[in-house]
Parts: sequence; structure tokens; C-alpha cells
Amino acid sequence: MSETTAKKHEMVAQKSSVHIKFPKKRMPTKTLYNQKFTAPLKKKRKNKYNPEEEARLERIVFGDPSDIINNLLNEDVESISNESKTINVNDSTSANTDTIDDSDEQSDDNVDANCQRQQAWVDEDDDQYSMRAATKAQKRHLPADIPEKLYKDFLHNKYKQLVGTPKWAEFKKLEENTDELDHEILKHSCHLEKPKLRNLPKSIIDIKALNPINKQTHVEGPIISSVEFHPSSTVALVAGTSGTLSLFQIDGIENNKLHSMQYKKFPISVAKFLRDGTEVLIGSQYYPYCHSYNLISGKTNKILLPHGVTNIQDYEVSPDGKLIAFGGRAGEIYLLSSSSKELVGTLKMNARCRALCFTPDSKTLVTHGDSSEMYIWDVNSRSCVHRAIDDGCLTCASIAMSPSGQFLATGSKEGVVNLYDTKTVLENQNPVPLKIFLNLVTSVTSLKFNSYSEILAMASDKKHNAFKMAHLPSFTVFSNFPTFQTNMSMPEAISFSPGSGYLGISNRSGSAFLYRLKHYGNY
Repeated sequence: MSETTAKKHEMVAQKSSVHIKFPKKRMPTKTLYNQKFTAPLKKKRKNKYNPEEEARLERIVFGDPSDIINNLLNEDVESISNESKTINVNDSTSANTDTIDDSDEQSDDNVDANCQRQQAWVDEDDDQYSMRAATKAQKRHLPADIPEKLYKDFLHNKYKQLVGTPKWAEFKKLEENTDELDHEILKHSCHLEKPKLRNLPKSIIDIKALNPINKQTHVEGPIISSVEFHPSSTVALVAGTSGTLSLFQIDGIENNKLHSMQYKKFPISVAKFLRDGTEVLIGSQYYPYCHSYNLISGKTNKILLPHGVTNIQDYEVSPDGKLIAFGGRAGEIYLLSSSSKELVGTLKMNARCRALCFTPDSKTLVTHGDSSEMYIWDVNSRSCVHRAIDDGCLTCASIAMSPSGQFLATGSKEGVVNLYDTKTVLENQNPVPLKIFLNLVTSVTSLKFNSYSEILAMASDKKHNAFKMAHLPSFTVFSNFPTFQTNMSMPEAISFSPGSGYLGISNRSGSAFLYRLKHYGNY
């Protein structure tokens, strides 16, 4: 064999030897704990208490108290200037407290003058929620000239306009001797006193005609749609279709005008007192907004009605003053909050709602309209709890409940007035009227009880002198009013003063007549 072939055989042998895998030997596991302990382990020794180290740390953190005392001694010695080397601790503390009190008073004054309340809770999303997004979500159409860009600013300004600043948010407390009714309108009027009650005689009523309430103005319009007496002062409001609202002081002689408000291109359909007489809500049957006039501040605010509400032709206020109820065109009954004027609930009848009234406890609402059924609603649950048939009524035009809650009166478009016992209406499906009055021959557009539930006034704006008053304990009509000489034209609205001393009747000839009921007190 040659040398070259021998070398090739050696190289092949080496390569084959490289690819041969030898099995790996398994290493024995090491024992971690192979030492046997015959005695328990010794615990580590804790550091001993070192008072010097603790004192050193206290000086670093809290300082050296001896330095403070020495500094105080040095200052007192310098101020005394060798007069006395003793220190009166009481004098120094009293001086310090005096300076502290002075500084506190100054700081309190600064806080009262320049303080601003901080928000207790802030939502980051409020800064991103614009008016455009809010109106789109609520499906509302607001005027384009609204200055607010954020929805939170719009709600804040609206709350301040309607409610004002709450008492808890005011910095300065009101004086105890201030009068809540200290206003130009209400301070000229007299407050009411509880009159002595006597039984009202029947058949004939002692009544006297006085000067009209709006004798000094006669600018409220050809149709005086509203007349109402203030609940706690001798003040009455008169409003009409010319858009003018006037307030008068009632004395029966001059009836001086206190104030007038003109709303341009806004025929007033209804105006009533709210919030114990501090606010007047003014509505119109032609516009989807209303006006709120505050008697205390003398300001007027324009309030947009909720979405879907086109107008306010007439409304009723609950006796507790918390709710406002009025009917819609397709049987809807809207409930608004009297403070914020926001929609809090909607009820639905099978026919159009023409008239409604609250019970004295404000828990029940009675509605009537273009059918023979009266609907009884539970205000808290917003549900219909009962329905009763009005005897002989095809279409209702007016409804009223006595302040005592004993009587319920309904007036139909046929001129019939049914007087019911309230319990029978709330419990029976076919209640029987206590009395049926057939003295009017046209639609009964107004019904009103006096404050003592002894008189029921009935009126119709379809005929001259269509006005009657009934004596409720005997269910008889007073025969001496109106007389042949009485000329009240077509009566529109009726109102009794809180003590039933005065009776106000407006008409469609621009006048608001005033009558004195001598059986009752001065107001």
C-alpha cells in the first residue's frame, strides 16, 4: 500500500470514532443536609438597649431642648436689660396668646373676604361634555345664542337663575332680626290674622261690589285670563292677553298698583303664585316656554319647557308646593318640579285631559277630559289606581276639589255641575252625585271653592253674567247674586282671598272685578 492510501484510512477511522456516542455516567445526587444536629440552634442575640444612642437619635430628629430654653432665656435677659434676671412664664405665654389671637382674627377676616369654596367632588368628564352633545342625547333644540359651551356651566347657571344660592352655600349668615318679606312689593301689604269662624247662612249672601282690582291700569288685555290673591299678604295679581302682569295692594278702596311687568309678544294664558307667594309662573298657549318672576329679587327668567311640551295653557300647583301638573294634547299629563321646572313624570289618559286637581295631601291627582271617566292617579307611583264615571258628563271642561277634601265638583260642556263626595269617587266606579246644579246653560269653564269649603263658585265664559255661587252645607244656590243690575260681562277666572273676605272675578272685557263678602274677615 502506498502512503497516500494509508493516510486516507487513518482519516476515515478518526471521523468514525468522532461520531460514536458513549453513554454518560449519571452523577450521584448530593445530600444537602447530611449533618445531624444533636443540640438546638442558638438564636441570634438581640441588640442591647443603649440609652446614649437613643438620646443621640432624638437630638437629630427633634433637636436639643436645652438649646431652645437657652435661647428663650437669652432673649428675655436682653429685653429686660438687667432689671430682673427672673422669667415670668405666665407673662410670656399670655403675650404669645395675644399675638396668636390677633393673627387669627386677621386671617379670619382675610378668609371671609377672599375665600372661595372648593368643589367637594370633580368629574373629569364634565369638562368634555359640551352643549351640543347634551342636546343631541336629550333630543332637545335650544336657541343658538346660549353663551355656555359646556353642559355643566349651563346647568349651573340655570340652577342659580331658578333657585338662587342655597343658604348652606352663603358665607355671611343672615341677621336674626331681618324680615323675610322685606321687599318693595310685599312690605306695603298687611299680613293675615286668623279670623273667627261662623256658619255661613244660606239662600242670601251679604256681598258688596267694590272698585275693580285693575282700575288704575286696564292695560292687561281685552281678556283677563288670570286673577289670584297672594296666600299671605294683601296683594293680588292680574294678567291678560296683552302680556302684562300687574300686582295690586288690595284694600277695597283704591287698590293701588305695586308693580307691572310687560312680556312682549307673549299673551298670558295663566299666571299663579308659587313657593308661598315669592314667585309667579307665567305660561302661554302659543309658545313652548314660560316666564318665572321672582318677587324678592324682582327678576324675570325665561324657562324652556321639557322636550315634547308645546305650551302651558293652564296648570295646577300641588298644595305642598312641590309639583306642577298640566295636560297635553294627546292625553298626556306632565308633572314638573316647582323649584327647577324639570320634568319628573308623565301620565297618559285614553282621552285628552281638559282639567285636573290635587287632593289636599298632594298624594293623589284627579284628571278629567274628553270622556265620561275620571282618572285617579297615585302621585308617588305615577300609576292609575282607580277610574270613576262622571254621571251624565260627555266632555268635562273644569274640575275642582274643596280645601277640606270633602267635596269634588266637575263641570261639563253641557252646563251641568256635579258635586260628589270625594270618598265615593275614590272608591266606587259609578259614584252618585250629592247634588246636580243646572243653573248654567253653557260650558262650565271655571269652578272654585273658598278656603272654608262653604262656597262653590261656578262660571262660564260663553254667556254674559253666567256666574253662580252655591251654599255647600245646604246645596242651595244664592239667589241674590248676580242681580239684574250686575254687569260682569263674560266671567273668565275666579279667585277667593285666603280668608274668603274678597272675591275676584275677571272677564273678557279687560276688567277684574272685586267683591266684598261681609260674612268673613277683612281678607
